[in-house]
Amino acid sequence: MPKNIKNNTLKEILDIILYEAPSTQDEIADKLNISRRYVTKLLKPLIDEDIVKKAYVVDLKKFNEISENYETENSVPEYSGEYFIKEMLKDMGEQITKQFEWSFNALKNNDLELAQKALDEDLNTNQMYSKIKSSTDTVISLDPYFEFNNTIMFNEIAYDMERIGDHICHIPKFVLEENKPVSEPVMEALEQMYDISNRMFKKAVKSFIRHDLNVKEKMDRYESELTNYQKLATKKITNQMASDDINKNNSTYFLVLFRVVKSFERIGDISIEITEAASQFYLENKHM
Repeated sequence: MPKNIKNNTLKEILDIILYEAPSTQDEIADKLNISRRYVTKLLKPLIDEDIVKKAYVVDLKKFNEISENYETENSVPEYSGEYFIKEMLKDMGEQITKQFEWSFNALKNNDLELAQKALDEDLNTNQMYSKIKSSTDTVISLDPYFEFNNTIMFNEIAYDMERIGDHICHIPKFVLEENKPVSEPVMEALEQMYDISNRMFKKAVKSFIRHDLNVKEKMDRYESELTNYQKLATKKITNQMASDDINKNNSTYFLVLFRVVKSFERIGDISIEITEAASQFYLENKHM
């Protein structure tokens, strides 16, 4: 077998076998609008080596052993259930980043329409979490080499990401319920907290998806910076409370604003939990 085989069509054929369970080569050919003879030609070396079974099931253990020999223009390192779930987690991370951005912009501009839009996005985040949970069970049934501890890990990461989505919701809820702009001194501190916690979340997702174990020092620095800005935000809110005339009509404003500050802190904390869990997982697998 050639050391490097560059064939996008072969990758597409294998994706169909892995995730759509075709019954015949004709079915594969129809899906890709190519001839059955070409499908046979591309699959024959893999069938001969018992990597692809006659019933068009990929033996993922054997395939993973030789997968480095296959390159495409958009080369993908994994063809297993692990890659499938990681892609879903990556999409969920991008969804939460969008939800977070919309939520903060709604807070910064006191934009009620954007706040509602950001809050509605949490439904999509929750649906993605549920889909990942159900998909890990499906992958186990299709891929006998997909380890059970992988399932626990992926579900744990998805759960932590869903928790971050829940904490983000406190931001647009504040905008909708209070409908009052945040003072500039407080907003300056909150903007710093958003920037740091957002970077922490992105780093956490990247550390898991890309096996990046060298982020601890950065995350520790981010955590220290986030704590300092939390203290600053709390101090500025307290000063505003002292100067304002507090009554039953505006007392909830400050209580909910403190909850927003706490949300940024919790997003940072959970991001660190994701990073630590990913590091432990990959280190344990490395020594197995």
